[in-house]
Amino acid sequence: MDLLVKIYNRNSYDYSEKFKGQMVEIKSKGFVKMDYEDANRFLGQLPSFKRLKDGQQCPTSFKHLEIDPVDRKRVESILRNEAEEKAKKVFVCMACGEEFDSKKELIKHSNMKHSDIMVEDKKE
Repeated sequence: MDLLVKIYNRNSYDYSEKFKGQMVEIKSKGFVKMDYEDANRFLGQLPSFKRLKDGQQCPTSFKHLEIDPVDRKRVESILRNEAEEKAKKVFVCMACGEEFDSKKELIKHSNMKHSDIMVEDKKE
């Protein structure tokens, strides 16, 4: 499973910043590949600003980075599908708390074990 994404430097200056003990350098209009989780952490990390003599932020220290939209969509789709597979549906009997994998099994159980307490509403 490929969870690598490209982080693009949209600035007209090269960008470098320390992340997880290593220096990450991205050329102007270039990109680096990084794990999706790390990429989000890296983008959210506040850089140390370099100042010019007049107190303005130095243009070379602007963090104008973004994750490639196609990569982001691909990885989020993979992660979403994994989450859906893990979120298996469970049907629970309200009378005794027993769990079943399907609605059909739950109804069969209810009819066999709890038919005496079941209420049928003719209006529904």
